[in-house]
Amino acid sequence: MRPALLATLGSLAALSLVLPAAAQELHTIDSGAAPAGAYTLDPAHSSVTMRVSHFGLSYATLRFDKLDATLTYDPAHPEASKLQVTVDPASVDTGDEALNRQIATELFEAGKYPQIRFVSTTVKPTIEGRGQVTGDLTFHGVTRPVDLDVVFNGAGQDPQHQTRLGFSANATIQRSQFGVTKYRPAAGDDVSVDIEVEFKK
Repeated sequence: MRPALLATLGSLAALSLVLPAAAQELHTIDSGAAPAGAYTLDPAHSSVTMRVSHFGLSYATLRFDKLDATLTYDPAHPEASKLQVTVDPASVDTGDEALNRQIATELFEAGKYPQIRFVSTTVKPTIEGRGQVTGDLTFHGVTRPVDLDVVFNGAGQDPQHQTRLGFSANATIQRSQFGVTKYRPAAGDDVSVDIEVEFKK
């Protein structure tokens, strides 16, 4: 038993050394060398979170577990790029299942409004690696323009030879402008939206 156990532990230790190195293998490429065309979201390496004040004492963080997005990317003309994002409001995750259900049904009314959707209208590169993406956000049945401040984190080819593009973005919205007023003022009106995404082709 003892030699077998030692052999098993040795194998696990070897895997712990090998797997992280393989997982981190990425051939970095210049953004201008990334192929143009349609990219799809890698949901395993993407997230959308909202932060909202709770009684002015702390910021509650809401993560959405189900999202999808497409990006049409043109490195020669980044201003021509197009972005579409959909989020399932019923997939909200606070770490508390009862609170998840309460927010999804009472605050977001996910049964009535089953999608949060963002469709870009303009892309404006500013300084290198940064830009502003303006688009129409449809939330709780109301559509309003929203500006995303975007950082382009880089491009690369993964071990499966897929090209990947990485972005971070953030915006601040007032939920009352979308008719989401329940629980005010205990929960604040300003909502910070933080986005981390990887697209692959």
